Amino acid sequence: MQHMRRHITALATLAETGSPVLSAYLDLRTSIDGLRSAFAMWATAARSTIPKAGRADFDDAKAEVMAVLRQEWPEEIQSVAVFARAGEHPLLMALPFQATLETHFDASLRPSIFPLVQLKDRFHRFVLVICTEDTGRIIEMTLGAVSEEILTTRPDQNERLGRQLSREHFHHRRQEDTRRFVKDQVEIITNLMARRGLNHLILAGHPRHVSSLRDHLPKHIQSRVVGSVFHAPNGRDYSPLVDQAVDTFIEAEQNESRSTVERLHEQVRRNGLAVVGIHPCREVIEAGAASELIISEELHHADREELVRMATAHDIPIEVCEGDELLQSHGGVGCLLRFRMEYLGVGEALTVA
Repeated sequence: MQHMRRHITALATLAETGSPVLSAYLDLRTSIDGLRSAFAMWATAARSTIPKAGRADFDDAKAEVMAVLRQEWPEEIQSVAVFARAGEHPLLMALPFQATLETHFDASLRPSIFPLVQLKDRFHRFVLVICTEDTGRIIEMTLGAVSEEILTTRPDQNERLGRQLSREHFHHRRQEDTRRFVKDQVEIITNLMARRGLNHLILAGHPRHVSSLRDHLPKHIQSRVVGSVFHAPNGRDYSPLVDQAVDTFIEAEQNESRSTVERLHEQVRRNGLAVVGIHPCREVIEAGAASELIISEELHHADREELVRMATAHDIPIEVCEGDELLQSHGGVGCLLRFRMEYLGVGEALTVA
């Protein structure tokens, strides 16, 4: 995810030149021949809109994208984002993802980065813990795919029964092993979330095992549990639980998005720490007053790209939402603020579109 953030920042701050940047988002679930055909048809039409002085660079950048389309990608790669520019300051960046991006092409002086911002906001990262009686599978999910997995197991005392342990001692030792087993899981979860900067946790497995683990989590980790999947693993195949956990996380993310929009609504009603509208949002971002950009998928492409570039360059969190009436009535964008703007001489003009 750190790489994703760095790539988005690099693209957002890329300096303009006289050469066009081609942005190609490729859904690899479509046949490669179909993608090549769609890209070629788009490029033929787009080339005619490029000034004649830039067409040679357009052709060179197109060739770079076509070269990426000729590559073979592993089966788990579902989409690729390609950014290409020729000329004096060439660029070629191909980003594979195990999550789906809708096929889309763009040619302009700046890369088209909103789909990457949307993907990052939608999937982000979370920890999934699959609990059974004797194992704990702790999985870090990044952009909908497994990025790290840690397996913990309970010590097996059965073979010692009758040889080294009486049944009473066995039962006592079993309880001690259970406490140690749960403690080890809690320690791994806590360290992983702290080390990776993760804020979302999903627990999966039999309700009894999930409940036991949750009760032993520290309060600050319990507060980060955003969902539970109450299904026992089916043998060694954990993929259905992983798929359900991704769906659970997406639902939790949608709820968080609605909560953020509600905070924007509240602040607008109070004439408080919020602004709505393209121009007010642009001004508060430039002034360093914005704490979060809330942007609608329906916002006009050019304005959307400009605002997400600005927010990324200023390291401001971005929340992507859809279908919100308040945002739609004020141009499709709003900002929560760190402080009010009156003393900068901007005043109430920033509270309206």
